[in-house]
Amino acid sequence: MGLAKSKKTSSLLSQLLQALPEGVAVPSAWLSAHGISPQLVRKYVESGWLVRLALGVYARPAFAVGWQGAVLGLQRLAQHPVHVGGLSALNLQNLAHYLPLGGESSIHLWHDAAPARLPSWAKGIALPQTLVFHGEQLFDPALESAGLAKATTQVRDWTLAVSAPERAIMEVLSLVDETPGSFSHAAELFEGLPALRPALAQRLLAGCRSIKVKRLFLFLATRQGEPWSRKLDVAHIELGSGKRMVTRGGRLDARFLITVPESLSAGAK
Repeated sequence: MGLAKSKKTSSLLSQLLQALPEGVAVPSAWLSAHGISPQLVRKYVESGWLVRLALGVYARPAFAVGWQGAVLGLQRLAQHPVHVGGLSALNLQNLAHYLPLGGESSIHLWHDAAPARLPSWAKGIALPQTLVFHGEQLFDPALESAGLAKATTQVRDWTLAVSAPERAIMEVLSLVDETPGSFSHAAELFEGLPALRPALAQRLLAGCRSIKVKRLFLFLATRQGEPWSRKLDVAHIELGSGKRMVTRGGRLDARFLITVPESLSAGAK
């Protein structure tokens, strides 16, 4: 009986090592679902086959778990619909142009289509970067996966779910605050993007719940004047009514009725 139990334990360990690459956060719920009890987890930790990262999450030893490994654990193992978004998605796709030396200090993650609470370990795991979670419902639920792409990682053939440029820039715009510098930075990011896909941008704008984001996007697209932006059907995008103060001390853009920094106010009044 003891020998049979030993063989089963050895088999589970072998399966675990085959299924899990180094450098990925492994939720205890995933281990339990694959037949590895809490008692067996403790044994693996004591034997050095696993290390405890925080309450409810583990990893294989030897390689440190970085932010990508933590997000892969959330996306692939915890099956939580979180994605890399905003500035972090642009950086990951080499579209931000201003990546600080040493990389980002904060990684922006969006779970606006996920009403379920994040696992507690997601905010308790120690990483070189801070994981910043945005839970605002920026888009209609029907657009949960619209504008998402896959980014390669250094973990086997595993990929990260990230916002494509069209969605990422809207997430950036949702975080623009009243300071002119915040608006100007978003405008610089917008100007540095490659040609966006008008059909996808139209769909996201139509399903976006933020009037501010929609007006900002259309203002910047119109100001840029690229051919793709002329294909947007503004008449079928709900823009609300009345003026909106976006930038403190800015000038009012007559078309989209938002205040913009003086440096961007050509054509505004």
